[in-house]
Amino acid sequence: MMQLLREWPPGFGGVERVAHSLAAELGGTVFSLQPVAGEPDALPVAYRRLSLSAAPCGRVLVPPPSRSLLQLLGARDPLVAHLPCPTVLVLVLLARLIHPKRRIWVYWHAFLEPGPGLATWFHQLYQSLACLSLRLFSVITTSPVLMEELAAAGVPQERLFCLPCALPASAEDRYGAVWHRRLQRQPLHSESPWVSAGGSVIVIGRLDSYKRIDWLIRAVAQAPAVSQLDVVGEGPLRSAWQQLASTLLTADQRAVFHGLVSEQRKAELLAAADLLVLPADRCNEAFGIVQLEAMACGVPAVAFDLPRSGMHWVSQLPVLPWSGRPGDLAALLQHLLSADDLQQQASREARQRYEQHFALSIWRQRLRQLGLAHG
Repeated sequence: MMQLLREWPPGFGGVERVAHSLAAELGGTVFSLQPVAGEPDALPVAYRRLSLSAAPCGRVLVPPPSRSLLQLLGARDPLVAHLPCPTVLVLVLLARLIHPKRRIWVYWHAFLEPGPGLATWFHQLYQSLACLSLRLFSVITTSPVLMEELAAAGVPQERLFCLPCALPASAEDRYGAVWHRRLQRQPLHSESPWVSAGGSVIVIGRLDSYKRIDWLIRAVAQAPAVSQLDVVGEGPLRSAWQQLASTLLTADQRAVFHGLVSEQRKAELLAAADLLVLPADRCNEAFGIVQLEAMACGVPAVAFDLPRSGMHWVSQLPVLPWSGRPGDLAALLQHLLSADDLQQQASREARQRYEQHFALSIWRQRLRQLGLAHG
């Protein structure tokens, strides 16, 4: 099997992690347009990777003819192409044109949020052409929410398949161990006292504008039940958000900015958390793998309910029927973290949802149903 995506996997983003999971499970070769030179891989890699030389033209990458490009387009191996990326869209259309009967899947990860000025026009044009082109392929996406959006955009229902993201086996084992440790301090009966981690909220992600950690800081400041906010990740807004936290949080609250951490350290921080919040405000964030990491630990996760995003669907729990609106986040934090029995139930439901919908065994079964596991 071959895969094509913009960034060099495994990386830290969702698209790269998905490509990495597929390659780690199924083998084959992964082609990318933009290698990450000089940076260590976030996860171990045992499969073959090739970089397509590409010259930037604005924000679009243009690959000149090369042996790797000819290998990608001329092969008859099954191909999975990861969108959004205009160059990947053009290349997968060329691959279809060269071999009309080649088995090709397009993996649709997210709709793009229109930007200001000319970017709005470009995004709209790209997404219109992309949705029109999807009729030529079998289309995989990560949630029922995105399936509905793609069907509404004109993609035939019979070409749409849902394959939610999954964690690698090593991560599932690591976070499963965290869950078992949490069970040891959870009571077996609801009338028994619940031992809480102490009003701890965690957020994991790049510290950039669309992650809206500033919204989370403001919500924490309005929720006295939150005693600590752990911020994991790095980015250009770290200093500004540290200053915001020091200004808004009360004397009984503190925010700890950990920067980039190892996978083991991330598991330790999740083990100490009562709730993970994914406060992104754009549909570019369509499925948070950090939500799966939290739920695998038995840590409930919440995300905003945005049009054309499956974030809210991923981690919604019966015991936490919140609106998904940013303005209601502070009330949710206060409600959950001030009620021990609610924390216990939310923890159990989070782990149960992970096991029933996102466990690696479920993901592998879906791969076989799609026919990918045999390609």
